[in-house]
Amino acid sequence: MKPLKPFTTPLFLILLIATTSFASPVQEIITMTLPEWVIQEAISKSLPLDFKLQSDTLLGSVSIDKIQGLQLQQNKLSSHITLSGHKLNVVTNIAGHDLRMKIGSLTMDFQCDATIRFDTQKQTLYIKPIITEVQSTNTQNTEVASALALLFNNREFPLPFEKLRPIVADAGSKLLSISMIISNIKIQPENLQLSLFPRIETTSK
Repeated sequence: MKPLKPFTTPLFLILLIATTSFASPVQEIITMTLPEWVIQEAISKSLPLDFKLQSDTLLGSVSIDKIQGLQLQQNKLSSHITLSGHKLNVVTNIAGHDLRMKIGSLTMDFQCDATIRFDTQKQTLYIKPIITEVQSTNTQNTEVASALALLFNNREFPLPFEKLRPIVADAGSKLLSISMIISNIKIQPENLQLSLFPRIETTSK
């Protein structure tokens, strides 16, 4: 699956306004708590998310246009998603030959739950949606809509985070630079928790 476009700008804004608590100096970990409403606003500003389909039977591109009603619970999230497909073609194999049937575009809405997994080395958040209800489509081709929903169901989608910009402060004859590396991301009721490792460096002017 082609990586979705980076989530950096909204994330950087979140970090500036989030509630931050410091763990013990021995652990050298900073815990940052992001309220549910902040996550919803950041997601809304990052949409649409576009990517190409990777399927033997369905070709085209898809965009996630809206993610609404976000609810953060223990170890999972739920939301209402509006998705649209563009330049869709259904591929059928007959006697060893691939035949394409042009579908065009469609829009569909569905309710889903999702779990997350964060890869520290890749600095990538993986989201696995589980569709609980396909609520509506604006197309009469319900089979294609169902096939499109199945491409999302119970599959991981990568959401890469670009490296956070360091905080630089003037310390007289030296410049103090504090970089933050995300070590983990957890979902909790009504908030998202980020664990960060600070890396402090000094350079002479």
